Amino acid sequence: MRVALLTTTQHGHLNPYVPVVNALRTAGAEVSLLLLSADGGVLDEQRRRALGEVEVHAVGQVEMAPWSGDPAAIGPMLRSSPVAVRTRDVLRATAPDFVLVDSLPVTASAVVGAHASGVPYGMIWANLGGVCPREHRRGRWPYDEQVRDYLTGHGVLWSTRTHSARSPILNLMPTIPALVGDDAVTDDGVELVGLPGAPGQRGDEVCFPDLDRLDPGRPVVYVSFGTIFHRRPELLRTVITGAAATGAQVVAAVGDLAAELALPEDVLTAAYLPQREVLERADVFVTHGGYNSVAESIRAATPMLVLPLAVDQPIQAHFVGRAGFGTALEPTDVTAQAVADAVTDLLDPARDYGARLRAARHECGDSAARTAELVTATVRTSQGQGAR
Repeated sequence: MRVALLTTTQHGHLNPYVPVVNALRTAGAEVSLLLLSADGGVLDEQRRRALGEVEVHAVGQVEMAPWSGDPAAIGPMLRSSPVAVRTRDVLRATAPDFVLVDSLPVTASAVVGAHASGVPYGMIWANLGGVCPREHRRGRWPYDEQVRDYLTGHGVLWSTRTHSARSPILNLMPTIPALVGDDAVTDDGVELVGLPGAPGQRGDEVCFPDLDRLDPGRPVVYVSFGTIFHRRPELLRTVITGAAATGAQVVAAVGDLAAELALPEDVLTAAYLPQREVLERADVFVTHGGYNSVAESIRAATPMLVLPLAVDQPIQAHFVGRAGFGTALEPTDVTAQAVADAVTDLLDPARDYGARLRAARHECGDSAARTAELVTATVRTSQGQGAR
């Protein structure tokens, strides 16, 4: 059995799919990885080692900036992209039995290539957009509509209720009912497979000895805006100042901004942190709302203050608030006092954030293992039908 997985070089996409690749291999599949280079990103050596013996094929480049620019430019950009042809040609040349496509707007050309290749394909998401009702995507509608017109023009299925693509065979959403609840659109064949972030190597592990410096007598607030959106020095400074004003010990991932931020001495910072390890020690997580961060926070039962900065993050903010796993502030409303008030609320045991998160732990599962199980079962069913 040969399975291909297509995604981008962004950490928020590679991180959850490294375990998927390895789970597929454990399940007996021969796996290849088709990669789109996002903003010139590459597959670094640490992640390459975590992937083991996997063929890697480059299928082109995508740029993130246009997705925050003029929506009218998206359609022409997709139509002129060589990614569709390159993806089609790689899939025809390697001839997998199935390809699992990371479904997001920037991979739309690759979706068209997968569709044109004739190889059976399924969809998987690295955010909650695939099950989010369209009313919570209003800020993305002009972009979504450009993607819709492009995809449906090439015969790809489209969900009008969520403004996202669909596979006719398999649609996998790495999430749990406790997070998305009745708001999720799943009655058109989307299956929930558990949360990303289960234990296991994924190739981004780093050491942070300063965790031993944490004061056990103070609550811990962890601040991170991820690897793409961290360059917000004024916002980071305000958030950290507000969190520290509560008396909490603040730990922050700040990229290359440490010197520029001029923070109090007892704030612990690093360019990049072992997030799963830090979250196990944290009492509150201040996050941009990237989906991996949200999922890992749920696994650690750490309440969240979500400051949605762009793209799919408002969707995650909606679901976190819906589930009672935290609260949200619009970035334009952030002041040190607003952050201090929100953190104080999240630290209050009477507010039950932690209790709700702990109650959801039994649902978390292992999305990588479940994804591998469903993909291999789909391929075996298809092969069995072909034999008849």
